[in-house]
Amino acid sequence: MSMKDFSFQGPIYLGENVNGKPQKLAWVGDQSSLNFAIDAQFEERKENYTGLRTTSVRLKQSVAVNPEMTLRYITPENILLGVHGKLIKKDAGSVTDEAFPTNLTADELVKLDNGSVSDLVLTDSNAAPVTLTEGTHYAIESATSGLIKILDVATLTQPIKAAYSYGGTTNVSMMTAATPPVKYLYMEAINTVDGRRALVHLYKVQFNPLSSLPLTNENLADFTLNGTCLADANNRTDDDLGPFGRIEWLDDEVTP
Repeated sequence: MSMKDFSFQGPIYLGENVNGKPQKLAWVGDQSSLNFAIDAQFEERKENYTGLRTTSVRLKQSVAVNPEMTLRYITPENILLGVHGKLIKKDAGSVTDEAFPTNLTADELVKLDNGSVSDLVLTDSNAAPVTLTEGTHYAIESATSGLIKILDVATLTQPIKAAYSYGGTTNVSMMTAATPPVKYLYMEAINTVDGRRALVHLYKVQFNPLSSLPLTNENLADFTLNGTCLADANNRTDDDLGPFGRIEWLDDEVTP
C-alpha cells in the first residue's frame, strides 16, 4: 500500500452498537465533511532544581475523540441526532368536530391540528348547524399547513367546528429523549487521488445538541453534528481495535 497524498470521500453509515459491532447501519446521505480531533489532557510538573523550571514529568489524565460531521440531507432521522427527541410516524386520517377558538373575528388565522388538509367542511354551533361557505365565511390560506382565514362570522354561532381529512406525517420532537443518541459510525473512505480505500470505525458516538440549524437560506444548506466518542467495553482491551475506534487501511483491493 502506498497511500500518500489524499483527498477522501465516501459513504457514511450510522447504526447500533451491539456487543462492539455495527448493526442496522443506514446511510446518512450526502455529506461534505467528517473530521475528528483527539484531545488529551495532561498534568505537568515543573522541576525546581535547575532554575529553568523545565517540565520533569507529564501525567496523562484523560483522552477524548471528538468527531464533527456536516450533513447535506435533512431527513427526519438525521435531524433526530441533533435535537435529542423522538421520531413518531402518524398515519393519514380524518377529523370531525375539531373546535376552533371562540370569539373569532374577521381576518384571523386559525391553525388546524393537522396538515395536508382536504375535504374540509366547517359548521357553526347552532342547534341547526350552518355550513360555512368558502369565500364568504372563510378562505383556505394553506391546505398544506392547515391554515384557515376567517372572513365573516358575524351571523354564525361560535365555536366553529371543522371536519376534514389529513395526510400522514413523521414527527420529530425536540429534547424529549431520556438520553442523547449514541450511534456506531462507519465510513468507507475513498482516496480520490489514487482510488485506495480505508474503513473508519467509531464505535459509540454520542451526539451533542445542534448549535445551529439553518431553516431559511438563499444557497444550498447543510448542518453540522458534533459529538464525543464513548469508550466501548467490548473493544477497549484489544490493542488491534482500541476503545474508541479504528481505521483499517486496505492493503489489497477487491476488484468488483
